[in-house]
Amino acid sequence: MPRPAIGDAGLTRPDWTTPLERDPALLWLDKNENGDPAMADLVAGLLAGLDPGILSTYPELTGLYHLLADHVGVDPSMIVVTGGADGGIRSVFDAFVSPGDAVLRLEPTYAMYDVYGRIYGARQIVVDYRASTEGPVLDLDALHSTLASEAPRLVCLPNPASPTGTVLDLGELVSIAEAVARHGGVLLVDEAYHPFDPITAVPLLVDHPNLVVVRTFSKAWALSGLRIGYCVADPDLTRLLHKVRPGYETNFVAVRMAEAVLAEEEAMLRSVARLNDGRDRFVGEMADLGFRTLPSGGNFLLVEFGDYAPKVHRVLEDLVLYRRDFGHPSLAGFSRFSATTADRFVPVVARIRTVIGDGQVTSARASDDL
Repeated sequence: MPRPAIGDAGLTRPDWTTPLERDPALLWLDKNENGDPAMADLVAGLLAGLDPGILSTYPELTGLYHLLADHVGVDPSMIVVTGGADGGIRSVFDAFVSPGDAVLRLEPTYAMYDVYGRIYGARQIVVDYRASTEGPVLDLDALHSTLASEAPRLVCLPNPASPTGTVLDLGELVSIAEAVARHGGVLLVDEAYHPFDPITAVPLLVDHPNLVVVRTFSKAWALSGLRIGYCVADPDLTRLLHKVRPGYETNFVAVRMAEAVLAEEEAMLRSVARLNDGRDRFVGEMADLGFRTLPSGGNFLLVEFGDYAPKVHRVLEDLVLYRRDFGHPSLAGFSRFSATTADRFVPVVARIRTVIGDGQVTSARASDDL
């Protein structure tokens, strides 16, 4: 018989027998991957230059640990390489969460926080973003009240957050870290979207040993398919995380590619700048058309098409993949597009313009003759 948590009918995963392949003829803006062709070309060139012998060799990671430490500006003892940010998140659950422990997350958020909470039998606590005229809002007073009353063992806090795009500043992160520490808890700050927004909790590690920062090579570094990331934390915490790591943190191709792209940091930052520019230009175009948009600290953006939504979705369906809607009240009516370069957004804008003609929508309400 399985552990009770695994036998829970509420713990489900997507059907692994159903094909999920995306149409290569469409523009893929649905999963927040790196949508910069120049960065893709750079990565392809680096991959072509790898020694094929690594395919039949067990990975060696010492060099990567030192490169990551130099990149982040910490000692190698503060790094744990993981199988993507997802692997880092799971290792934190593995090291710190026992059945019945309270784990706090925000909603809406990354789906795996809930999955891991169920796998480890946690008592799950949710603080919801609330809807506002400015978009999703995190009620910090409500969050601190919940931290005080529930004393969670683990708090999962993406920053920037997805899918809301919201960003907490360092002062807010400090106050949360201190509140979590009062009850002996761990604060996991998920920085998967760094450096699309430059704020990072890494400098806080000096004074907040209960903090774990998780990062990935999937977004800015354009290595989604290789599943490699890392945790940064106080050495006392990383020693615990190393205890629960697998025999090898990840595969050798991922290790060598991570080493290669770390040597191309300036190219990565130029790619981030291009993607942020494309994102912001598309947001501006949508705002000029009269659609409501929301700011985002990640490589994605949010647009509310209102009554025009069915027609917009219909004209875009043979052009681009994107997230059409969300099931949370704070994002009701919003669609999400991953960022790409400005030129690749041009046909998307052109299609949307065909829905409203040369005019401008009023509060995203369609006219009676559409």
